[in-house]
Amino acid sequence: MRKTDPTYIGRVRHVLGAQVTVELDDNVAGVMPIYKGRIQPIGQIGSIVRLPQGLVDLVAQVTLLGIAELAGTQEPGSMVQTGKRWLQIQLLGEIDRSLGRFRRGVGSYPGLDDPVHFTTADDLAAVYPPASKDRLGIDDRLEIGHLSADNSVPVSLHAGHMVLRHSAIVGSTGSGKTTTVATVLQRFAQGRWPAANIVVIDLHSEYAQALEDKASNKSVLKAESARLQVPYWALPAENIIEIFAGSVGGQTTKSRFNELIAERRRDFAKKAKWLTIDPTVVTADTPIPFDIRDVWYKLDYENNATFAVQSVPEEVCLETEGSAKDLISAQFEPYSQGSAAPFKGPYHGTHDTIPERLRLGLLDPRLAFFREPMGNPDGEDPLPEVLAAWLGVDKPVSILDFSGVPAHASELAIGIILNMLFELAVHSDYGTGGIGRSRPVLIVLEEAHRYLGDSAAYIARNAANRIAREGRKYGVGLLLVTQRPSELPDTALAQCGTIIAMRLTNSADQSKINAALPDGVSGLSEVLPSLRTGEAIITGESIILPSRTLIDRPDPLPASDDPSLETWQVNSNVPSLTAALEAWRSTYDRSNDD
Repeated sequence: MRKTDPTYIGRVRHVLGAQVTVELDDNVAGVMPIYKGRIQPIGQIGSIVRLPQGLVDLVAQVTLLGIAELAGTQEPGSMVQTGKRWLQIQLLGEIDRSLGRFRRGVGSYPGLDDPVHFTTADDLAAVYPPASKDRLGIDDRLEIGHLSADNSVPVSLHAGHMVLRHSAIVGSTGSGKTTTVATVLQRFAQGRWPAANIVVIDLHSEYAQALEDKASNKSVLKAESARLQVPYWALPAENIIEIFAGSVGGQTTKSRFNELIAERRRDFAKKAKWLTIDPTVVTADTPIPFDIRDVWYKLDYENNATFAVQSVPEEVCLETEGSAKDLISAQFEPYSQGSAAPFKGPYHGTHDTIPERLRLGLLDPRLAFFREPMGNPDGEDPLPEVLAAWLGVDKPVSILDFSGVPAHASELAIGIILNMLFELAVHSDYGTGGIGRSRPVLIVLEEAHRYLGDSAAYIARNAANRIAREGRKYGVGLLLVTQRPSELPDTALAQCGTIIAMRLTNSADQSKINAALPDGVSGLSEVLPSLRTGEAIITGESIILPSRTLIDRPDPLPASDDPSLETWQVNSNVPSLTAALEAWRSTYDRSNDD
């Protein structure tokens, strides 16, 4: 093409592999020429240019710009050339003009003096295809925004690659991370994927507002049918005592607790008509219902029992029997300080404060969601209904709201949810109507660094990392959402086929994402600290080219706005704190709410 072509901007001056230096033409006004009434931001980091090469156009992305001497253009002893405007671009692929198709990689490199052009929306149609149907007539793309440099060019992601090859949305607080997640969820839920299978782990009650009637919303703070249920008996014994007592206690207590739970699980297995498992193979960790109140009562009884005759358990000095169901401790005659009766029992004081802490945990309303359903040996298996609720029943999105749950308890609950969903996917046969390969599951994990790092509860860390490593084979995908990518394990981030990186202000977080991005976009990653709210660098398997993208705002918005200061502008008065105090105290209510 001649230099008079209105899209012409300059010529190639230096080629080093895929990195090309372009000298801007003197006739180009600034770095944002106007074409057909539109400004062409060729001087923006991340903007796209093309280099015609016969039947193909090479496509490159701007990574650097300046006004200085052009490296490698001077003869020894010559005068320094100054004042030249230049771009540094990275070759990314080529468009076959005869077929209108784009492919990654380049078959040939440009020569010196080859012309360079800015791209139009028509040029980019092959690079950024709109949401469309694949060869089987199935919608396979998810449109989430448009190019930052050209709002007429939509950016869409390959939905299958985003879901099944894992992805991550990272960004500092206030970068638009939550609204981006909400946009992705709305695109799946509102229309083209009515049978989507998305489970959102929501720690701050943010997403229900954005999904409205398109989502099932289960919360630990709600009652009856809307309450999130994670039955404690589905957890291993060690995690159960950790949830309710906050500690596993000493080795003797731990062993005795496991022994009592194993006994009660076996008893239930013998009675339950809907269980086919051999009771002799049941352990303390087998997910079979049992009543933990019986276990608490036995531990508490042993911890306080006194006897009239030493070493004769039948001669117990019991004053009041108490009640396991009502969590009322048995009362005993105080033991004698000397050699006279009553005597301490063999376990007296061995369990220290664990029984009392366990009782208080069982009475804590914040942990009520762990106590349901109890399971009935004469009824039906309660887990299918619980698991169906986790999956949203007939809704495309299921929101599991953990706001108001103590951190250690939420980690364990989330761990068991991740573990059970993955196990179901592994054991579901294709075409049987289960989940996994027959109906893939996407798990959106908010605050992902809390569940993947070394300090996370083992069951949560192990389940999340297992899904990251093996989920693709079984139809389980992860969408990791975090403001601290530096706290994610390298292996977890490396498993993410797509990364949506929003504004990051912390240098450690920037370095982590920079290391995870392909070498070809290293210059693009330098803009991470200066991205606008709602703007992102998207790279990976679900997008053809690494792109600087302005994400569409969701409608409606999630509940993630900052509090307003309007109340600071009215007349001052004494705040009314009574209701807040009552709500706070209710979290320590020790009355039985069964």
